Formats: sequence, C-alpha cells, structure tokens
Amino acid sequence: MDAKLYAKVLALVPLLKPLSPDEVDEIMAISKLLKVRKGVKVVEEGDEAEAMYILVEGSVQVTKMLPGGESTPLADLKAPTVFGEMALIDRERRSASVVTLTDTVLFQVNLQAFNELRARYRPAAFKMLRSIAPTLCGRLRGLNDRIGEFFKNPEANLAELEQQFLNRQLSVPGKPR
Repeated sequence: MDAKLYAKVLALVPLLKPLSPDEVDEIMAISKLLKVRKGVKVVEEGDEAEAMYILVEGSVQVTKMLPGGESTPLADLKAPTVFGEMALIDRERRSASVVTLTDTVLFQVNLQAFNELRARYRPAAFKMLRSIAPTLCGRLRGLNDRIGEFFKNPEANLAELEQQFLNRQLSVPGKPR
C-alpha cells in the first residue's frame, strides 16, 4: 500500500487507533483498497453482509427502502468513518444501502478473513470489535434522539411526514395525480 495513504489511514481512522502497527498490518492484510466513483452503490439493503468498509476519503449516503419502493436518506457520512460494521458482529443481511456522494477511497474488510482472525484469537480482531462498539452506540443514541424529537409533537410530525409523502407521490413520473 502507498505509504502516504497508510499513514493517513492510521492517523484518521479512530477504529484503528487502539491497534498496534502489527495489528493494523493484520487488518490491512485482509482488506482491499477500493477507489470508487461518485454515485456507486457500495452496499445494497437486503444483500448478504460480506465486509465492513473504512471510509478514508470522500462521503457516502446511507439510505433505507420504504414500503412502496421509495428510498429515504438516513445519514450522510464523511471520512474518516466506517460503515457496514454490523457485518462483523451479527452477520445478518444489510439493513440499509450505501451510495457514494463523491469519489471515495475505501478499505473493504473481508468478513470471512476477519472471522478467521477471531477464530485464531488474534488481538487485532477483538480490538476492532471493541472499537466498533462506540460507533454503534453513537448511532443508536442519535436514533434515540431523533425518535424523542419526533414524539415531542407527534401530530405535527405525522402531518409533516404525510405532506412529504404526498409531495413525493405527486412528483413521481407516471403516477396518477
């Protein structure tokens, strides 16, 4: 890997800070460097989770499919961060999609290889899992805050959601008005 990019990853990605240089090398050895153009869907909701991604440069949008086939944005993430981290924990299908908003640089951490590190009781794997916990907790706290805000005035918020839904229905080509 390019020494400059490697140094950038180490300096910027909080997930890797607790790891020793040798442990970072273990994680990088099971990772693939991806340079992805703007507008590419990196993760598809419902797909089998096969990797976690470390976003080194650029930004992505996380979206969720709604009943009726529409997609709604959940979050915009900017480097440095991770996404798809739940794959390393529960191995369930993807709960959301992720699309690049800009040209991006990512490391794709392979789930099968990561599980092999865990099976060999390599500290790098366990330190990574421990580092993922605050990220998940922060995202859950943010969701709790959003839910709390919604229920401060549920009637007004439901009316606003209904209006947004109606506006989307009217703006969809081919839908009756």
